[in-house]
Amino acid sequence: MKRRKLRLGCLGALIGLAACTIDKDYSLQHPVEISKKWSTKNPYISRTVTDARRFAWWHQYHDPTLNQLIAEGLKTNNDIHIAMANIEAAEGELKRVELNWLPTLTANLGYSSFPYLGFPGVLAVVALPLYTVNIFNQIKSQQRSYYELKVTKSMRDGVKLTIIADITAAYFSHLSQSERLQLLRRVEDDLAKSLRIQQDMYRQGIASNIEVDTARARLRMIQGEETVVEKNLVLTQNALRYLINQNPHPFLFKRQFKQVNTHHMVVDSLPLSVLQHRPDVVAAVDELRALRSGIGVALSRFLPEINLGLARGDIATIPNGSTLGSPIHFNQAIASQPLVTLASLGEFENARGISKASYYRYVNTLRKALRDVDNDLAAHRYATERLDKTIEAQGDIRGAYHLNRDLYQQGLKSYLQLLEEKIKLDEINIVVNKHKIDQVLAMIHLYEDMAVGYDYDNKVPQKKSFTTKRQEMVYEKILPSILGPA
Repeated sequence: MKRRKLRLGCLGALIGLAACTIDKDYSLQHPVEISKKWSTKNPYISRTVTDARRFAWWHQYHDPTLNQLIAEGLKTNNDIHIAMANIEAAEGELKRVELNWLPTLTANLGYSSFPYLGFPGVLAVVALPLYTVNIFNQIKSQQRSYYELKVTKSMRDGVKLTIIADITAAYFSHLSQSERLQLLRRVEDDLAKSLRIQQDMYRQGIASNIEVDTARARLRMIQGEETVVEKNLVLTQNALRYLINQNPHPFLFKRQFKQVNTHHMVVDSLPLSVLQHRPDVVAAVDELRALRSGIGVALSRFLPEINLGLARGDIATIPNGSTLGSPIHFNQAIASQPLVTLASLGEFENARGISKASYYRYVNTLRKALRDVDNDLAAHRYATERLDKTIEAQGDIRGAYHLNRDLYQQGLKSYLQLLEEKIKLDEINIVVNKHKIDQVLAMIHLYEDMAVGYDYDNKVPQKKSFTTKRQEMVYEKILPSILGPA
């Protein structure tokens, strides 16, 4: 009796020590507050959707080539295949943990000299079920595997989101660089004409060498910029080929960048909705839940383990014989309770520390998501305003060029002066091209950070099975709410 009391006392002391190591402040008592609206106002937003995951925003451009590239990328990109393989591995791990609830069944055939079996000799045990389980460990391990599977699925969604944004950005950048190269070559032609006129005037003695050197320098600067654009064309086409899992090869796109309407509808989503659907935030939440379940796995080392087993079979009827006949029949039921497991305290401290780090990673991911979307709203707004003002300036310069052309036709302006006005128009066209692609890229980043469109091919949400619903209901009751009130 005294020994039993001593054992119970030691067990209670160890469990109490483990409980005392739990940090009281680590209980999500102060959840992160989420504002109802974005702090940055964007007047170009014309629609708000509740589930932006299924809104295929790139369809607004009505570009079959872009649609085909995105569909091909989501099907063949290697990062997608890696993500799907990780999901398969996580599903296998969850299945392994779930099947731990079932006992193992083995069959043995051989020789035994164990005296308690009656007569040593040939042994045939046709049924040897064994069941060993730590119930609390099994529950927590299953929770952890379940949330780890959800993390891998969120990572796959994040890969899809990135592929859509990268393909769209590379496609429009390629169109933009193609148009920019044409505009630069037009400027080069005009500067070459201006240089020839300056050289003729210098030979005639009516112009200084300064004007000739200045015109030659301007021409060489444009030629140098053309080489940069040609390099960018190679980079963008190779980026597209890589994203659709193909080797480098030139593209021949029929669409021109000037035909792209960049003032399409901009979709907005409320902050809380973005956080609920953004893959990196969802993954951070599930990672935190998985690691908090890991604390329970560590604590389960202090709880008893149940071992059940039985054997049915036959042994030889004579010593060292080969004729089976004498039966084997025994059962086993053992409850094992660890008394001194000091190493498990270190395991618990490790699990608790990792879980704390995961919580702060979650908060950091949340803050980063809010920051990125707010920055993108501002970037899109000011990029659009700058583009609009540049287009207005383009119209003014075009009007001035037409007036100077009329004056030239009337003999009131020289051809050299008309060329200078033409070069100004060419240069503002290049600026419009630059500001337009900046505005397009700002819109792409906005859609990416708002997690728009990565689940567009799943128009109808898949119905969850009864088992999945039950798992989520049980797990959500066990763990506290992660997101605070809106």
